[in-house]
Amino acid sequence: MTKSKHKKKPGIKDVITVINSMIQEFQQLRYELDSLYGTIDMYIEHKGDTEGFKSYLDEKLKEQADNEASRNEPVDAEYTEENTGN
Repeated sequence: MTKSKHKKKPGIKDVITVINSMIQEFQQLRYELDSLYGTIDMYIEHKGDTEGFKSYLDEKLKEQADNEASRNEPVDAEYTEENTGN
């Protein structure tokens, strides 16, 4: 008998090992993000402009929400046909 050229599919133990590895990586990323958030909070406190920073964030988040809303608006079919000459 000749050996098959196809690789053997991973077993359930292989899948579990990969998933556990991914969970550990995500936990490490979460720890690092929490650490960064803490550092940013300390920096803002150190600068003493927390209210100014909060208002800046609110303004930027509102702009981002407005941009998302305009991107998600449906395109008017009649308008596009007039511009394309169809």
